[in-house]
Amino acid sequence: MITHLYIGVDVSKNWIDVCMSPDSEGPVERYTNDVKGHALFIECASLLANKVHVCMEHTGGYNLPLATACFNAGMAVSVIDGSKLVYFRKSLGRAKAKTDQADAVLLQRFARERKLPLWYPLPDEYRTLRELVRHRETLVDMLTAWGSRTKQPVESEFVMAQRRTNCEVFSLQIKELGKEIAGHIKRHPGLQKSLALLETIPGIGNVSAFRILAEAGPIANYKSAKEFAMAAGLSPISVGSGQRAPQGKLPVYGNGDLRTALFFPVVSSKSHKIGVWFFMQRIEKNGAKAKLTVITAGMRKLAHIVWGVLTTQTEFDTTKM
Repeated sequence: MITHLYIGVDVSKNWIDVCMSPDSEGPVERYTNDVKGHALFIECASLLANKVHVCMEHTGGYNLPLATACFNAGMAVSVIDGSKLVYFRKSLGRAKAKTDQADAVLLQRFARERKLPLWYPLPDEYRTLRELVRHRETLVDMLTAWGSRTKQPVESEFVMAQRRTNCEVFSLQIKELGKEIAGHIKRHPGLQKSLALLETIPGIGNVSAFRILAEAGPIANYKSAKEFAMAAGLSPISVGSGQRAPQGKLPVYGNGDLRTALFFPVVSSKSHKIGVWFFMQRIEKNGAKAKLTVITAGMRKLAHIVWGVLTTQTEFDTTKM
């Protein structure tokens, strides 16, 4: 039996293609992407090695049941962004053409040659909260879209009535979903306490608080405030080359939903001149003229405050702003 085995898994809606060969050149096996297929794959992998490290890509949720099953079976799991695999393929000089089987082999080699961070599943209460909150955001987007359509003139009264009905339905669903979110948080004391702590931060209301909770997950997953800000994509990265002086830029990365959840409280703070607004004023006085630069600095400051409040489990002290 092999001591340590890296396995590359390409996940699709109906199938998982698996490369379990130690030399990254062996055959690729296919299993169904369901409970039965996962169990069969885990059983086969467990017979080959004492320690198994499974590597897969983010695939819009199709990978989550398999990743959870592997984690529960005691395997190490890494879930990587697809762009990393694209650049890794280019570094090997591979052709642009790709197949599921080739991706499984590539994922296995990527896991062997790179030190990948381990993936851990969210606790049930956070996973359910995230599903509820993201569903609410989808409904809000749909309500906004249909609300705009009701303002567009049409000759048919029937069409206009249907548009208004859609708005009423979405509004009702959002209201009911809000009650479900509140009930879910109330059933979990840990979530309830974290929500109350976040609401002590100026600019963060109830909706923003549960959005931040849902997207951040357990605060213990972040070792520092800087790591939390980086997870939200709010840590500038220095870019410079040759005679060009290094400049701090903010490329798009991290959890966009978490970044959005931090954006609206900062805008609210700026409008009402509370909370991180005082910090943003200092940034402006130091020479930052671009509006988005100041707001981004405020978001990063707010991310640090959120991490501190949740980590220490103490209410925010407004006298320290």
